[in-house]
Amino acid sequence: MYDVCGVQGVLSAFMSIYRREGVTGLWRGVNGAVPRVMVGSASQLATFSSAKDWVTRAQWFDPHSCLTALTAAMISGVAVTITMTPFDVISTRLYNQPVDEFKRGVCSVWFVFFVFMVCVCDGVVVLYKGMTPVFVRLAPHTVLSMLIWDVLRQRALLYRH
Repeated sequence: MYDVCGVQGVLSAFMSIYRREGVTGLWRGVNGAVPRVMVGSASQLATFSSAKDWVTRAQWFDPHSCLTALTAAMISGVAVTITMTPFDVISTRLYNQPVDEFKRGVCSVWFVFFVFMVCVCDGVVVLYKGMTPVFVRLAPHTVLSMLIWDVLRQRALLYRH
């Protein structure tokens, strides 16, 4: 079994966190993760739909071609990366922050202040640190998700008619 820092597997990690920090330790950093997912999902869906309309109007490909959806999904992948990277940076910093005597993250109590201090201390550009790995992770997911969704949507429309 793969062993990192004395932890073997996901269940072992959960139990270790629970013993050390209690139930709240399992939810540490959620205040940075929830906005990340909300912004990512919103930008993914909105940009895919808008990009697909734009590519269709530009008449680069047949409107029902997979190439139209593929192009729109790639544009959406870039947009998702741009919007989610700052949230990834903040989430990572929240996950790695020290905890107080009540096992709470020191900065998670003052989330907005924490983000402000990150920007003041390290500059706004730091929010885009690691953008390439984020793109490599998110772009394929966005492309596959949007392509599959579009194909299923088109099949459902054909089935209804």
